Amino acid sequence: MDRIFLATMVSAVLLLIVAADLLVNGRGLQQDPISVAGMMPAFGRPVR
Repeated sequence: MDRIFLATMVSAVLLLIVAADLLVNGRGLQQDPISVAGMMPAFGRPVR
C-alpha cells in the first residue's frame, strides 16, 4: 500500500512540474524539430 501511495505522489509531482512548465513557457516557444533540422546545414551540402 505504501508503494502505491508513493508512486501516486511521485506521478502527481511530475505532472505538476510538466503543467507548470507548459504554463510558464507555453507550447509556442518550443521550436519544431523539423524547423531546427532545416536550419542546420547538412554535411554533404557546402555552406556559402
